[in-house]
Amino acid sequence: MKTKIAIACDDVGFERKEEIKKYLLEEKNAEIVYDPVKQKEDGVNNFAILADEMAGIIQRDECRLGIYICGTGIGFTCQINKHWGIRAVAVTNPYSAKRARLSNNAQVIGLGCRVNDLEYTKMIIDSWYDNSFDFLTARENSKKNLLEAERSDNLLLAKPENVRWNMGFRPDDDKLRV
Repeated sequence: MKTKIAIACDDVGFERKEEIKKYLLEEKNAEIVYDPVKQKEDGVNNFAILADEMAGIIQRDECRLGIYICGTGIGFTCQINKHWGIRAVAVTNPYSAKRARLSNNAQVIGLGCRVNDLEYTKMIIDSWYDNSFDFLTARENSKKNLLEAERSDNLLLAKPENVRWNMGFRPDDDKLRV
């Protein structure tokens, strides 16, 4: 089964986004469900809007993963993290990308086309994309931290009515509930 994923960029990251999109489709067998920036000009001054849209797509369970490419990946991840249940990280190396997923079940990564070349960026994506969080094998501390993150989100953020899944705070299967 193909993994559904959202992808977006600003004007700076447009060419890299196109390269990453091709990589995801041809090498990772992904299905792109959100790709709003069709030409470079579409990405000018809109990272906040794109972050808000991508957060909604993930909350509605149209996909569970997202990638954003710009100069550094930082601004977008700051914005998307304002949304209930979203865990996004700007990553610059494979180890951090892997740990973002395995320790924090991060759904979104921000990538910087001014930080890493294409081949290294593919290594970062592989480390994040190929290492899905597994509640059966995850460290107990990671599972407890996810529950604490959910508690914090409930306290500080409004949970939208259209959220259709548990946002990775807990396993999908009730038998695996922590």
